[in-house]
Amino acid sequence: MMAMKDLIPVLDWGRQYKAVDLRADAIAGVVVLFITIPQVVAYAFLAGLPPETGLYAAILALLGYAAFGSSRTLAVGPTAIVAMMTLEATSSFADPGTRAYAVFAMKLGFVTGITLLVLRAINFGAVINFLSHAVVTGFISAAAILIIVNQFPAILGIGPSTDNSMFGILGFLLKSTNHINLVVIVISMGTIAFLICCRGYVESLLLKLGVSEQIAGALVKSAPMYAVVLGIIITSSLQLDMTSNVPVVGNIPGHLPVLAWVPVTLPEVRALLPSALLIAMVVFMESTSVGSAMASRKRQKIEPNQELVGLGLANIGASLAGGFPVAGSFARTLVNFSSGAHTQVASVITALLVIVTLVWFTPYFYYLPKGVLAAVIVISAWQLIDVQVIRRIFVFNFTDAVTFSCTFVAVLILGVESGILVGIIISFVLLIRSSSRPDIIVVGRVGDTEHFRNVERYKVTTIPEVLALRIDQSVYFVNTRFIENFIVANVADSPRVKHVLLICTATNFIDTSGLEMLERLCDNLNEVGVTLHLAEVKSAIMDKLEQTDFCDHMRGEIYFTTDIAMKDLSGV
Repeated sequence: MMAMKDLIPVLDWGRQYKAVDLRADAIAGVVVLFITIPQVVAYAFLAGLPPETGLYAAILALLGYAAFGSSRTLAVGPTAIVAMMTLEATSSFADPGTRAYAVFAMKLGFVTGITLLVLRAINFGAVINFLSHAVVTGFISAAAILIIVNQFPAILGIGPSTDNSMFGILGFLLKSTNHINLVVIVISMGTIAFLICCRGYVESLLLKLGVSEQIAGALVKSAPMYAVVLGIIITSSLQLDMTSNVPVVGNIPGHLPVLAWVPVTLPEVRALLPSALLIAMVVFMESTSVGSAMASRKRQKIEPNQELVGLGLANIGASLAGGFPVAGSFARTLVNFSSGAHTQVASVITALLVIVTLVWFTPYFYYLPKGVLAAVIVISAWQLIDVQVIRRIFVFNFTDAVTFSCTFVAVLILGVESGILVGIIISFVLLIRSSSRPDIIVVGRVGDTEHFRNVERYKVTTIPEVLALRIDQSVYFVNTRFIENFIVANVADSPRVKHVLLICTATNFIDTSGLEMLERLCDNLNEVGVTLHLAEVKSAIMDKLEQTDFCDHMRGEIYFTTDIAMKDLSGV
């Protein structure tokens, strides 16, 4: 039974579910609806798909994750970055807006879901920690800018560009200046100004008027729905689609999605798999980061490997409903959390309300201007750029700054998929480079204490006959040559040295290459009358060394502490 509760978390928290939880979840579910509708329609538009596909994807994504996800408040559905990746990946198979394009988007969602489940089978949840924070930040920031640039044609009232790259969009805009629609610009920029005003000023005004913080926050975060309603009213009352050629959403089928599996051939799987793998990684990163942040505020936790199951089934469900790949949404999760959601029942309520909207209210979306959707996307994408985090990256660590910059530029120039691959490769290259040149510190005794510190930073006492070195990294194939050369060079520069003491406090493991280097170093030092010793070797490493003949091979000693070693070698 415990295994079943681990697989289906709803069986765990569902047993303690109470009426007070239902009231809180119902309120949160209703509030989240008002940001879900405009966002998922907008993201379908961003992905090059009909607006109803965003609603279809949201329904089964919310229901699928609610049963199998480990987060209590994560709201799953279409997101800006995944929609952008869907557009880039699917455009290579068919033209956006065509039936073939929609079918390939469904297939991409299905393959992405299966990929997430396969990643769970190989316990990929822990592997994601190897992705640098700088890579993720650079990718998200550049993708946000690409998303914003892709909305420029819609904001200006120009038809869509066939080239979705940064330079393709900018070139298309330069060639289409004579098609700019001033009415669309007024609507789009007015919507952006309205959304910024709501976020910057309305909430503080409501708080001053005595509105509770929770209600004020919920009202402000629902601003996209107000923008949608205002856009529909203005466009329909003034007939702007007819009089001013304002592009509108048009007819949205007012019926539930027909669940159907679109067969995927083996050649299609091979073609879609690279994009699906990258999307799956982004889905996992985006969702777990948001879910973990919200869970920590309630002293809860999420299980990364279980997230792969929940997200995988959410993507498969979205595909079966005719949608496209989905992920955890930061904006909708934050609204869900701040509105007081206790469990995933809030997501179930949101899904049911999306169904109600789809069946009874879609005719009202006919006059929704596409410029309003573009404005919603621009504001949502802009919020993905965290200037504070970027500034910290550049101030704190040079390697992270290089990684961020390379990823950022690569995504802008090469596109989302190629850019993130470049970022991952550069991150690993820099990691290997850093590991290949570990810090090796010459240390001395601090006063009369048992502490030993860097001779270049502290006033310490050294012994001319003893070269005491602390290696601040594990010893393995990447750095063995550097360590050996460093020690040999220092011995050559210090004719009085008779003993080399390697302090292993920061050495967590030694691989075969490291062991061979130490044996070779022993022999080379012995030839020039210098003895190699070790100190403060960790138990796990010591156990491994004792299984070899290294301890018998070396002439020196392995000391329990550096203090004991220095006293013994100095003859004190």
